[in-house]
Amino acid sequence: MTIGRPPTASFGTPFGTPDALLRFASQSVGGARLGRKVKEAIIEELSTELSKRPNFFVTNINRLTAPEADVLRQRLYAAQAHLIMVSRRLGRRTIEPLHMTGLAELFEGSVALVFAGGDALPIAKIIVEFRKTHEEQLRVRGAVVDGQVLDTGAVEQLAYLPTRPVLLAQVAATLESPVADVIFTIERLLGDLAWLLEQAAVKPPIGPAAPETTQGGPAQGTPEEGTSP
Repeated sequence: MTIGRPPTASFGTPFGTPDALLRFASQSVGGARLGRKVKEAIIEELSTELSKRPNFFVTNINRLTAPEADVLRQRLYAAQAHLIMVSRRLGRRTIEPLHMTGLAELFEGSVALVFAGGDALPIAKIIVEFRKTHEEQLRVRGAVVDGQVLDTGAVEQLAYLPTRPVLLAQVAATLESPVADVIFTIERLLGDLAWLLEQAAVKPPIGPAAPETTQGGPAQGTPEEGTSP
């Protein structure tokens, strides 16, 4: 029941959820045995996704039409995310080994888990944006991001943060201007110092000034011999 790849089936098909598939299995030959195998397969699939994609979102999906489901799937697929429908009971069994406080409470009703392929931020944006036009069909219950359990409000705040490339560009722009100013100042000081050293090497050293004299008399301002000042 992975819905990360663009499939043709919709949420409205008879076996669109694990519960529906389990009901079909229980009505088949050896239903109890087959139902148990289906449960094990679902738990194994979820556990595999958790091991590969530790960041995931917990949502409730209800009465989503086939075209709407296709739009959501394609957006998630483009962001390398997988969506898996799961019953509350099987979902809680799968997350038990995580031992995260408050995580089990997020599994209520018809649960759809969205596993992020890498950065969780773009997935949060896709889910929150889709919910704006499908409030009755999609509800965000929470998420696990970087080992932390997030509630609905935290997921919405996460969705409005700038993406990692944009954030890195903003940080680089913030650092670029002061660094450029510092480099310019250092280069200017070094240039001034080089000019001063060059001028000092060209000019002769400056000594004490000799007193000026006039022809036939002492220098102006000095008293004559034999006279009182």
